[in-house]
Amino acid sequence: MRRAFTFSALLLVSSSCGSNDSSDPAPVANGLNRLTHDGITRTYLLHVPPSYSAARRVPLVIGLHGYTSSSTSFEGQSGLSVKADQEGFIVAYPDGLPYPWTPSNPQAWNAGGRYESWTRGTDDVGFIDQMLELIKAHYAIDPARIYVTGHSNGSFMTYRVGLELSCKIAAIAPHSGQMVYEPPAPPRCAVPVLHLHAVDDGSVLYEGQTSADPNSLTYPSVETALGRWAAIFGCSSSPEATESNSDYTVQLWPCPGGAPAIELYRMNRGDHHWFRPDNSGLSAVDTIWEFFRAHRRG
Repeated sequence: MRRAFTFSALLLVSSSCGSNDSSDPAPVANGLNRLTHDGITRTYLLHVPPSYSAARRVPLVIGLHGYTSSSTSFEGQSGLSVKADQEGFIVAYPDGLPYPWTPSNPQAWNAGGRYESWTRGTDDVGFIDQMLELIKAHYAIDPARIYVTGHSNGSFMTYRVGLELSCKIAAIAPHSGQMVYEPPAPPRCAVPVLHLHAVDDGSVLYEGQTSADPNSLTYPSVETALGRWAAIFGCSSSPEATESNSDYTVQLWPCPGGAPAIELYRMNRGDHHWFRPDNSGLSAVDTIWEFFRAHRRG
């Protein structure tokens, strides 16, 4: 397995040689949890709604924070836990690792592309998969309703998780970050995607970014990235606009038989914020949950 390059002062490192540890504790509801992956102690926050009962299987949403952020910050930013309490699903917020490639050592995800070298190839997909399986072992999770969303670097990572864990994920919702991961082979299962992005985003540009500087992030335009996703699943390369108003335009990439759904909310404003009615005219958490609720695996 790939091993992350880290500072011992920043990470708790286990002596375990495997990619996981059978002694990983059962996940604690509404608290910070730890597990061991690739000999490194990783953390994640688990939110369980008050209505949860082991007698009924519930959906699980995995929420991925952005660069420099954290599980607890993304919980407050996204509103996913509040929505979970209303709708009865569980949310897991994993933490990325801090890396020494900038002085402040912010947390980040290995989303592919240049993130691969920046993060020293750390196996974040493996960590997220291990977390997912641990939660499934201790909570009544519906395996047909497991979803992933994320913001910024977490959005880039959402695409990679959707590709590498395609047969476990029912749908993904990347927010303000494109696909840079190049899968070595097409995913075995089709994954619906809802992408949200503002044209005035000054941090992850809607029209993409190219640079010869290895310290700069390179990524395609939003519509190019979604066109690549459509091509993977044999869908149309040209989107169709289905709804438009003063705040956003909705575009769809037609697919044979209507699956998978490939949908874009092209926001006229909102910059690089998590979208709320006051900053963009749209509630991202409501829109994402409606999309997730409409899709299930199998």
